[in-house]
Amino acid sequence: MKTIIISTLLSALTISISAQNDSFDYFGLSSPGDKIELFAPGIISQEISYEYSLAISPLGDEVFFVRGSWPDCKIMYLKKINDRWTKAQIAGFSENCNATEPAFSPDGKFLFFSSNKEKTDQKDYAIWRIEKKGNEWGNAKKVIDFPETDIWEFHPSIANDGTVYFCWWDSKNNKGKIYKSVFSDGIYSNPEKVDILFAKGSSVTNPFINPDKKYIIVSAKTEGAINDFDTFISYRKDNKWTKAINFDDRFNTSEVDDSFDISPDRKFLFMYKNGNIYRAETKGVIK
Repeated sequence: MKTIIISTLLSALTISISAQNDSFDYFGLSSPGDKIELFAPGIISQEISYEYSLAISPLGDEVFFVRGSWPDCKIMYLKKINDRWTKAQIAGFSENCNATEPAFSPDGKFLFFSSNKEKTDQKDYAIWRIEKKGNEWGNAKKVIDFPETDIWEFHPSIANDGTVYFCWWDSKNNKGKIYKSVFSDGIYSNPEKVDILFAKGSSVTNPFINPDKKYIIVSAKTEGAINDFDTFISYRKDNKWTKAINFDDRFNTSEVDDSFDISPDRKFLFMYKNGNIYRAETKGVIK
């Protein structure tokens, strides 16, 4: 009897996890297959505005994204209620400030974002966090902010253990680095630099960390590069990051190729180009 009960519980847990991972309906859109396709035109991507930085809740019932050009940008919000999506509107925490680059924690309990809240310099962004309790989001709290006014923090991405990876941007020299802040006992540690193998003098920005820390995707302008920023991926091996690999010409162009994000179900890669959000399958692209 005990074996049967355990087996039943495991089966129920498997179904629950599967339902959670497959629950986002992608607004009824079919997979783009081998193509790179504009995502949710008319719903999120608009012809007359600039959209980027898509964040999908692990349960698939909430979507945040950015509309506007930095630093004058807002985080937009959609929610699925009774199997119908609401229209995109400005998220409450973004109404009285500019904010960008939302990112869910893997468990869906927190939403992180970058904002100029409480700043005199409207370009000076820091990392903020809001917590979800029940069906409501709480008040925003600043969690990462270097004391130097010329250092700005962008593009948070969160691992399963709560560690926040983000872009440390030196506004004086227009160069970025990747930092991380470990979360322990309710406190974020002093940020430390993440050593990804790039040539000295490269500018590295906008990380996406795989929740299990198996890989990290970044945007980088390497020393002596002909093109502007390209996207790269680095895999974790023996507790070190391998040499970053440039995504092929299918994804990188002669223009600025901004950050990539991965859907919670790991099926799709979202990329941001020319003020639009695009989608491609991760199959055959990421190991």
